[in-house]
Amino acid sequence: MNCLKKFVQRIKKSKKIVIATHIDPDADGIAAALSSGYLARHYTRRRPVLYCHSPIARKYRFLLGDWKFVHDLPEFDTFIAVDSAGISRIFPDKQHIMNAQLDERFVINIDHHKSNDSFGQIRIVEETVSSACEIIYKLFQSLKVPIDRKLAEIFYCGIYSETGGFVYPNTTEESLKIASELVSCGVKPGPIAKKLNSKTIAGTMLLSEVLNTIQVRREIGVMVLSQRMLRKHRAKMDDSEHFVSFLQAIDNVRISVFLREEGETTRISLRSDGLIDVDEVAARFGGGGHRLAAGVRMRSDIAATRKKILREIYKAIKKKKK
Repeated sequence: MNCLKKFVQRIKKSKKIVIATHIDPDADGIAAALSSGYLARHYTRRRPVLYCHSPIARKYRFLLGDWKFVHDLPEFDTFIAVDSAGISRIFPDKQHIMNAQLDERFVINIDHHKSNDSFGQIRIVEETVSSACEIIYKLFQSLKVPIDRKLAEIFYCGIYSETGGFVYPNTTEESLKIASELVSCGVKPGPIAKKLNSKTIAGTMLLSEVLNTIQVRREIGVMVLSQRMLRKHRAKMDDSEHFVSFLQAIDNVRISVFLREEGETTRISLRSDGLIDVDEVAARFGGGGHRLAAGVRMRSDIAATRKKILREIYKAIKKKKK
């Protein structure tokens, strides 16, 4: 029995479905969960529960419509994980994972990360595609499930954001073809781009201070964001999404490191132009992502985290140049 048939059969027989995306969700993770929700509802005539441990950023809430994400895990018999390389990307600690009791549930894994743990009884993992949304769009096409304008916007937002507005290296002929098909469904690219790229005044002022922290050494660019900066500008952490792209735009920067102070942890965003595989660097600290874009959280302050992550980056560069 092929994977697609098993997938549909499982959805149809499920009584309580939870669809979950990773902590600190981006547009692709949110859109992948929403589109999976539409797919599950198509077959069960019931609305599944959408779960995310983190709040949804303000700039993405226009996608939700009358859907919402819960932060407390309800009872379920089927768990669909989207855009998540591992269960640890969905739950913040071991206690949350234990409480989920996934060993006793049916788990479906839909993802596009190279570092995926291959968890779940059904695995729909394609690391060569642009996004989780592209995988789910192909499921809709293969299953001949109709896509209305609202759903097309959800797909478009996920693919647009994950490809950086169709300029990142993961942009392919196929992702552009899908974007064209979504436009033919009624998506208006201009207004969507405006919403996804919008910034608050507080976020813009925060950006100006973060840019002043930039340091470049040996083709590595580093910048930091502290809680003090957030308080000073009355900004939110989600205002800093995509700040790392300003590092990437600097001529002689080949690897970008953006460190954000979050309580007792430091969140690190890594980008590479191909000099090294930043997914491998992040994996050494329990994180992951893609060859050119990855992330990780570390339980140490910014100064200590900076030393640790740069040490591993220098090791990776040295190994690459041998």
